[in-house]
Amino acid sequence: MRFAEQPVRVVLRVGIVAAVLAAMALVETQSRSGMLWRLLTFTYQANVLAGAYYLWTLVSPRADSRVGLRGAVVMYVVVAGVIWNLYLVNLSMGYTGPNILLHIVVPILALADWLLVGHSQGLVRWWQPLAWLSYPAAYLGLALLVLNRAGRRAPYYFLDPISIGVSGVLSNVAILAVGLVVLGYGLSVAGRMAVKARVLSL
Repeated sequence: MRFAEQPVRVVLRVGIVAAVLAAMALVETQSRSGMLWRLLTFTYQANVLAGAYYLWTLVSPRADSRVGLRGAVVMYVVVAGVIWNLYLVNLSMGYTGPNILLHIVVPILALADWLLVGHSQGLVRWWQPLAWLSYPAAYLGLALLVLNRAGRRAPYYFLDPISIGVSGVLSNVAILAVGLVVLGYGLSVAGRMAVKARVLSL
């Protein structure tokens, strides 16, 4: 990593960690239900994972070499942000402080970090974007088998057979799977292009 990249790296990653912690603190102190229920959602799990990963990279720079984990974290927070902004704003109290931090600030910072910091993103293997689907697939199983029957509202209506029917859920799962694959390979290509552009600029 070039010396000039170090301040950008620190600012972006401290920003991600701070945004996640601030959002969690706000939810815990200013909402009636607190953090527990929200930690059952993909968005909060993905953001906690992002906060933990980027904190790890600040403590141990070698964590940057874990390109598979790095790419997965970026994909998860970006897709959570995109889906929320497109479909869930009106179902989750709108643009509150925590929602802005987790669905806008963190995805933007994570994407900026992917494009601007380091060179590991240029080393994504062809199969890794497919492997990144493992966690969303596991979450899908959890949502269908457990969370939708937990006695409270389902975390995501588009994964709730009671709300939209089995065929609706299957259609949404197929769309999400295709979208995740496209996003994963898009991140891989963008990472390679960003690395090449920085190398050529030297």
